[in-house]
This record gives sequence, structure tokens and C-alpha cells, in this order.
Amino acid sequence: MMKKRTIFLVLIAALLIPLSGCSQEGRYLSLSKGDRIRFNRIYRQLETETSHEKRFIAMRQMLEFLSSRVSRGEINLFLTTYVQKNQNDPFNAYYLMLVARNHREDMAYPFAIKYYERILRNYHDLRHMGNSIHFLALRDLLNIVENDEARILYYRDKLTRFSGDINIKEIYYHLGNAYGRVGNWAQAVRAYRRFLDFYDTANSDGFMDRERVVNFLAFYHADKDWTFESLDELVEVVVSSINRAKFRGDSRIFRQYMSRVNFFAVSWEDGESGTPPEFIPNLNTFLSPRINVSRVLEDISNQREAFLRTTGWTYRISTWYLYFRRINFPADSSIHGNWEWAGIYFGERPFAVSHGR
Repeated sequence: MMKKRTIFLVLIAALLIPLSGCSQEGRYLSLSKGDRIRFNRIYRQLETETSHEKRFIAMRQMLEFLSSRVSRGEINLFLTTYVQKNQNDPFNAYYLMLVARNHREDMAYPFAIKYYERILRNYHDLRHMGNSIHFLALRDLLNIVENDEARILYYRDKLTRFSGDINIKEIYYHLGNAYGRVGNWAQAVRAYRRFLDFYDTANSDGFMDRERVVNFLAFYHADKDWTFESLDELVEVVVSSINRAKFRGDSRIFRQYMSRVNFFAVSWEDGESGTPPEFIPNLNTFLSPRINVSRVLEDISNQREAFLRTTGWTYRISTWYLYFRRINFPADSSIHGNWEWAGIYFGERPFAVSHGR
């Protein structure tokens, strides 16, 4: 009796031996009986192969097999289990990249971020099909991470390690924006300067970005003595100076109160671009004793911007609206929230408008 029992146990053990290891790794996979046999065959090759390159080929076969049969979550579990058991596999960074991207596809961004950062911190870079895994991780992180402190680190990493593979101008521009959003204005200025260093003036792409950066830097470095804490005070000073200037024929009396960064003089239809280059230098020619400045702001004025109607100028359009706005410039707390005379609109206003720096 004991002999028969021993033989029975040996037979059971013999049947289980081919399944140990390979089937255990995939016990959580929802595979049919036929697919399970094929899975075990591929996994046996994966487990017994000693060459890392050949094991990688076997893993690619496995992933291709699983991709149409199980969920991304099951594939993630298979890959992370494999990486945990085979910590010396040089292709682990690639496998974790697949895990991260699967989480990103499922919009499980916190998990995707966790695996991308794990790749960057714990694994040597790996090139696959000509692509750096670390570079791809940084690129994907910048597409899903909203925290600017983290984004700054990713941008700096790309600049340090992959300067030959990136649009440096674009990276410095975004880096400057990120520094600005966290309030590190000194670093933002440095990044914007580098952006301008790499900007190709022959290439018109991003022109408005360049214009914004140029204006920001000009405003940052200007003395800004034309700004006033109070709108009422600014309007009073401008009105008084124009009234003096119209009799003396000297526009310098009120020009000192114009913003010295991006002051505009346009028709209502043109917005804040297209200022005639000869306009401000020739302001004296438009002065007349008949100039009349309203003492009341227009009804479209608000807490952020204000309009003041003037008439009697000798310019081809005799009605000008002086435009004042509250300064939005957190880079300089001493003038942030102050008011400036920012521009002039020619002609009667056709409709209510809203502008701002």
C-alpha cells in the first residue's frame, strides 16, 4: 500500500514539474487552456535563455502574444513581476517604460509618473530602435506632469543630457515660463535670455512668443518710473501735462508718462500692433490749442483698464482715446498692480473692448 502511494505521489510531482515556474508566473493571466500552453512554451524559453539579447527577443514574442489576449493591467503585472525577479536584466528600463505608457494610456497618470521617474532614478539609459529610454521618459513626463517644480527638473535634464536631440530654443522658453509660474524670476530671466540667444530671426515660428519675451525682459529691466499706484493720480497727471503741452507745443511734457515698453498707438481695429514708427517722435506736430481732454473716464472702464476720450488733435484722426491699464507683472512686486498709460486708440470707439498686458 505504501509503495502504491509513493508511486502515485511521484507521478503527481512529475506532472507538476513542467508547470512550476512558467505557469506560476502567469497564474493571474486570463488565458484559455490553449493560450496557456503557448504561454508556458514561450515563458520556458524566456526563463531558460541565458543571453540577454535572446531573452529580450523572447520577451517581445511574449508581449506580442499577450497584447491581443489580456488587459494592459495584466501585462503590467507580468512585466513588473518579471523585473522584480530579474533585476540584472539590462532591458528592464524598456519593460518599465511599457508599464508607464500603459498607465498613461489608461489615464492613470500618478502611476505612469511613478514608473517614468523610477526609470530615470534607478536604471541606466538604454537605446532601443535609436531612441533613448530616458529621453522618452522625460518627454512623456512633460506631457502629463503639471507640477512646475518637477517640470523645471525635467527641462534642465533634457538640456544637460540631450541638447543635440531637442529644440533648445523651445526648451528655454518653456523653462522660463515654468520658473515664472513658481516665482523664481531671476532664473526665468536667465532662461528667457537663453531663449533669445537661440532664437533664429530668419525663422518666423513663435514670433509672438519672442515678442512677449522681449517685452517681458525690457519691462523687467526698465526703471518703470512712469507707473502710478493710483489710476486717479495717473489720469490727473496725464490730463494736466497734455493741457500744458498743447499751448507750449512740446509733447515731452506728457511723453514722460507714456509706458516706455511697448506703448502702442493704433486704430481700434488694429489691436495693439501696427503703431506707425514715426508717430511718437512726431507728436509735436499733432498738438493744437483746441485739444480737449475729458475729465470723466469712459463707461467701459473697469478695475483693470480705463479709457479717456480726447479730441482736437491735428492728426488725420482728431479723436484719440488714451488707454490706461493695471500692470500685471508679479516679477516686480514694487509695481505689480500699479497703473500705466499703455497706449492710444484713434477714432471713435466702435464697441466695448477689453485688453490687458
